[in-house]
Amino acid sequence: MNKQKILSGLSVAFLIGLLSPAFADDSKTVMKGWDENGVWELNANGETDPVSSAQFYYEMRWQGGQYARNYRHQMLTGDFTCDGVLDRIAGWVDLDNPDGPFFALLFVTNHGAKDHSEIRYIPFKQSEQFALCVFDETAPPVLSWQENSTEYMAEVMGDADMCNFAIRVDDFMCDAPQFFYSEKPDEDGDHWMFFRN
Repeated sequence: MNKQKILSGLSVAFLIGLLSPAFADDSKTVMKGWDENGVWELNANGETDPVSSAQFYYEMRWQGGQYARNYRHQMLTGDFTCDGVLDRIAGWVDLDNPDGPFFALLFVTNHGAKDHSEIRYIPFKQSEQFALCVFDETAPPVLSWQENSTEYMAEVMGDADMCNFAIRVDDFMCDAPQFFYSEKPDEDGDHWMFFRN
């Protein structure tokens, strides 16, 4: 009988603790990103959020098409825009294009508390400066990054203030196409600038 009273007392105390407004009401502490109605807002209050997997795959579907996420893809995750916030960049061989295979390169950033994405399609085996030299069905080009010195940025790129991280696509047959982030967009509104030796 004594054990039964103790257990029923503990059960009542537990239920009171769970139902107590002091423990259940967190309306006074709204977490970053959530508004007072419980709705998530990207880059809330002007603060820059890192690129999430959900945001990235949404952009991949939007920019690359419905089958893009089904391809084997390589992903780089890190600060590639020099703002201290996580960016995501992916590359994959896109076989859906009727003009032949392309290496698709998707850049997703939240630089300056603004979500932004760009996609580039790099052709294979063409005479363009932009193209990769070889298409190998068994081994796609390798996506990587390279940190460059301020001197390199000033002398080679012509802008010492440009972010010094290069995103490289290497087929190991010719010079790797590289992309650098520029805070100032070009005339097409693109922030990722192409460079090749």
